[in-house]
Amino acid sequence: MSAPADDAPSAAKPSDFPLDLSPLRDPEAIAARDRAWLEKVYDRKSPQLTVRAAVTGMLLGAFLSVSDLYIGLKIGWIFGMSITSSVLAFALFRGAGALFPSIRPLSMLENNTSQTAASAAAYMASAGLVSSIPAMTLLRKEGVITTPDLTLPQLMLWMLFVASLGVCVAVPLKRSMINAEQLRFPSGVVCAETIKTMHSHGREAMAKAWSLIAGGAFAAVVKFIVECKLGVLRRLPEYLPLPGALAGHPLGAWSLRLNTSLLLYAAGSIVGLRVCASLLLGALVNYTILGPWLLSHEVLRLAPPEALRDDALWRSFRAAADHAHVLAVRDPARLYVEIRSKWSVWPGTSLVVSSSIVAFAFRWKTVLRSLEGLGAMVRQARSGGDGGSSDPLAEVEVPSRWFVIGVTVCGAGCVYMQRAWFGVPVLEGIVSVAMAFVLSVVAARATGETNITPIGAMGKITQLLFGVLVPGNASANLMTATVTAGSAAHAADLLTEVKTGYLLGGAPRKQFWAQLLGVLAGSLACVPIYLLLAKPEKLGNELAVPAALAWASVAKLLKDGPSNLPQYALLGIFVGLAVGAALAVLEEFAPERWRPYLPSATGLGIALVIDANDSLAMFFGALTAFLLDRYAKDLAGRFRVSVASGIVAGEGLMGIAVIALRDVFHVLPH
Repeated sequence: MSAPADDAPSAAKPSDFPLDLSPLRDPEAIAARDRAWLEKVYDRKSPQLTVRAAVTGMLLGAFLSVSDLYIGLKIGWIFGMSITSSVLAFALFRGAGALFPSIRPLSMLENNTSQTAASAAAYMASAGLVSSIPAMTLLRKEGVITTPDLTLPQLMLWMLFVASLGVCVAVPLKRSMINAEQLRFPSGVVCAETIKTMHSHGREAMAKAWSLIAGGAFAAVVKFIVECKLGVLRRLPEYLPLPGALAGHPLGAWSLRLNTSLLLYAAGSIVGLRVCASLLLGALVNYTILGPWLLSHEVLRLAPPEALRDDALWRSFRAAADHAHVLAVRDPARLYVEIRSKWSVWPGTSLVVSSSIVAFAFRWKTVLRSLEGLGAMVRQARSGGDGGSSDPLAEVEVPSRWFVIGVTVCGAGCVYMQRAWFGVPVLEGIVSVAMAFVLSVVAARATGETNITPIGAMGKITQLLFGVLVPGNASANLMTATVTAGSAAHAADLLTEVKTGYLLGGAPRKQFWAQLLGVLAGSLACVPIYLLLAKPEKLGNELAVPAALAWASVAKLLKDGPSNLPQYALLGIFVGLAVGAALAVLEEFAPERWRPYLPSATGLGIALVIDANDSLAMFFGALTAFLLDRYAKDLAGRFRVSVASGIVAGEGLMGIAVIALRDVFHVLPH
């Protein structure tokens, strides 16, 4: 799943754009506006894809990608990093220029290509690293699948080909969705305004950059001190207990406690109050109502105390519980782990899936327009309108042959890897690539119109399709869906960044290369860190991996059917389906003034597969941000997002560093 983060929708639009931005259908009118854009907006003089811009974007993106990976594994969110990276790149060169006058500040278009590369790198986790890849590990641990783990080179190649397929798919979509239809792509508009503002009001931009850096440094230092047990914080636990008990067990046994980590408070302040209030509501329902009910109805069965010390006794008790389709609990202080990972994952997943698919169905006009756009692109290609001598933008647009070559190479690579590594038949692999193209068109249009990329819906639709085409093959189910969802994410991301470039006068061809460089940097950075973080014993425990649990649950259900579900889980699935569908219908038809108060299906669903303390932390962070926005609006408007983004990035990076120091170099205590 994805949250817009600092790339939130905005009503802003470039005030000095000299052309009419209304949608056009007539080819001659489109060509006339393209010529006007080339003459009045396109900047021929300013540097764009320079070595320094590319390297800066790749390095910033590499750091931001591992931070996004860390938080994605914890709570299932991936944050957009385009504005964060553009601010950091601007500040880096402005600060370097103050020390070394010979270093020129970045031009606006250098900043744009830099943030394009950084955003592509930061988004790499969306190509499966927080969803299908850890889902494979979870199912392998349960014995559901037997395909071996991917090696580091294999996983890098997989990520590169899936993400690059999405970048190539976006090539023909740009002329239709941005030039002709002028889809808004709100995040791209906001990023363009941010870059323009920074380059005209540098002092304000530097203040935001320093607040971002300060927030990151503070969070990183606190994380390191707490993990190392240093100074006055040496006795500070990971969680602060809350007084009281529930169903005869301390509140901590239900994960009702407070995080001492700053990361999720900051994340909540970015995500917003509506989603985080839904997280709180879902957590309270799951851990104060459903959990005690499951315990009282013996769906949760506590092992005898001696089973904590006797492994043979524990195995015998667990086997008997599995036979009765109930959940064995070895440690009564960790009831919440069995609840979220073995029972509430089913209603939580069904809630998110039904909501996503029903909401997607309501976008049927978007789907039809996408199919019409495909037809227009085919007609345009036949007439030689996107690269021929009559094309006014031939010098700056990505040539059609690059699209053909890229999709052929990346598609063939995806088909080969699916067949060789996951047992997907060649024909079904080809279907997955074709689905990636079609659903990337739909996802890109949804992003352009609503600023929401329906990655979850794309993946679930493909999982359901391949549950029919390749029944009983959970590996095939997961990895074909990864091709679709990962490609869709990167296609939509590139078009968002190209919208920024279109408004600033940049060349799409150069942003295409910047995006590919970012994909390369993200793969090189993310995959080794993922293999360090995602140990089988940590998934579902220290790392809640809610997105992976959802993907694994769908794959497992499609493979085995409902016969092996715990007691009452099937009822939970039907309730989740109904609630998710109802919320999607209400979201569509409720009066506008009511919609901010409707629960978020995404928030409710995720709350059922993460610990209550994480939901509490995100709620308190969102509540704090809400109060700041109301009572200190100017201060919050200037620094809230930048400080919160810095905390997320700083603690995420330090969290990975701590794991490396503890598990690889063995210099920190466990």
